[in-house]
Amino acid sequence: MVLTLDLLFSNPAIIKAVIDRVLATKMDEIYWKRYLKFERTKARTFKTYIGTVSGVTPGSIIDHNSNKPLRGRKALGTGVGEVADLGDRYQLDNDRLEVLADLIANFNATQPTGRESAMNTIIDFIVDDMRQAMLAPHKRMDLVLGNLRSTGKAQVETKENKNGVSTLDIELPVNELEPTKEDGANFISYLQDTVSALRASVGAFESMEMTRKTFVKNIVNASEFKDSYKRLFGSAEFAAKGGMLTEGMVNEVFTTFGLPNVKVIEDYVQVDEDKMVNAFAENRISLLPKGELGKMRHYTPYEMRDKVPGKNYTTLEGDMFISSVRTDEGRFLEYGAAWIPDLTAPNKISIINLDTVNGN
Repeated sequence: MVLTLDLLFSNPAIIKAVIDRVLATKMDEIYWKRYLKFERTKARTFKTYIGTVSGVTPGSIIDHNSNKPLRGRKALGTGVGEVADLGDRYQLDNDRLEVLADLIANFNATQPTGRESAMNTIIDFIVDDMRQAMLAPHKRMDLVLGNLRSTGKAQVETKENKNGVSTLDIELPVNELEPTKEDGANFISYLQDTVSALRASVGAFESMEMTRKTFVKNIVNASEFKDSYKRLFGSAEFAAKGGMLTEGMVNEVFTTFGLPNVKVIEDYVQVDEDKMVNAFAENRISLLPKGELGKMRHYTPYEMRDKVPGKNYTTLEGDMFISSVRTDEGRFLEYGAAWIPDLTAPNKISIINLDTVNGN
């Protein structure tokens, strides 16, 4: 086989090998997959349920000769969701293409016994270009789901979407809580009272999510927590560990309080060449219910139904595609996807807004 640039980007086996190499590198964790799984929708818009029954009502005790009482399921609130179109185009610069052309020339000049090693070198070289295209839509969904979990809202403005004009605006019916300054002075008691009060209407919570900064400021440094830790484990241990307390140490105390486990979220996403942001908002504590949080709805992008002549397409999970094309402007990698998080029961998510407590 005589390899060329065109053959390299159009050969399904080679592209699959590059994609497999990207997945094997594990350079970028896809955060949203901790909470959601892909589920296809048959149309761009879909019915979404915004309420579910979290528990099972006890059965009725009836007289031996009586008819059984008729029971009904609580009606689910419904809304309409719509997938968001995702796509970018990456131009492979001439410097990288020249290096790639040299690697291909080396492959063609290599004896058959050495070609596997030469092909591995080519694949390693183009992995980063493919990585950008493969992971970009996942990183956008990391940001969207992080915003939804921590604020109940997700917005993508034009300034954040530099090469596009569309905006995304979602607001979920989450349970929003705003403790006062007085609540902040006894914050652990506030958490206990809040979790206890919500149990009747929402059910048990699985975790409390927050950023590292919020964790240190509002949990570790809370006077109630310090006093409780010293009482349970001794002043000497607290003095030794001081501000080095971990989630595990805190959760040992919280278990005795009947509180859900703390989960510190450090899901950083690179939004620019020199800027990374945490997908989870500061000054927020999110109380998440037990069980599956929802689905990542996906739909087949229009381009996959009406393919552009001359492009080479590869389909990935979630109806996402990656394409390559050579034009008179250069060689390009593109991706396209139509996704949106669909949370099963957002009304069972409670978000504590600490802006007032922390003086913001």
